[in-house]
Amino acid sequence: MEDEIDYSKIKFTPLVPIPDPFDVKKRIQQLRSCLDPKSPDYEPENQHINIKAAIKLYEEGKIDGTQEVCIKDGKIVPKEETFKGPSPSFIEGMFYELADKHAYGHGSVGDKHHPSICRCIHENRL
Repeated sequence: MEDEIDYSKIKFTPLVPIPDPFDVKKRIQQLRSCLDPKSPDYEPENQHINIKAAIKLYEEGKIDGTQEVCIKDGKIVPKEETFKGPSPSFIEGMFYELADKHAYGHGSVGDKHHPSICRCIHENRL
């Protein structure tokens, strides 16, 4: 027989979705690895103009990684522009996304999605 859990001793400690502080230097290092053909993070050459632009924007202090920034053809563009071809686009920064939540039940955003914070790169390869 398995040990029984005494649920009365479990304290409720809610998870607050507060992300770790954004480390610009570390992010620049990660982006540089995307330009290195020997790196497992290597990105195709058609993305290099956008990656280099992101690095430059970080170095110049124009972006800090806490806001979503869309880059296409090496320039900051509105998000709508990222969905237009033929050039690839790059969305840099930390932003909310909705993740499918079949197992989680219902929440404030409906029964099919759950909000989460993610720090990611999104590229639109057309």
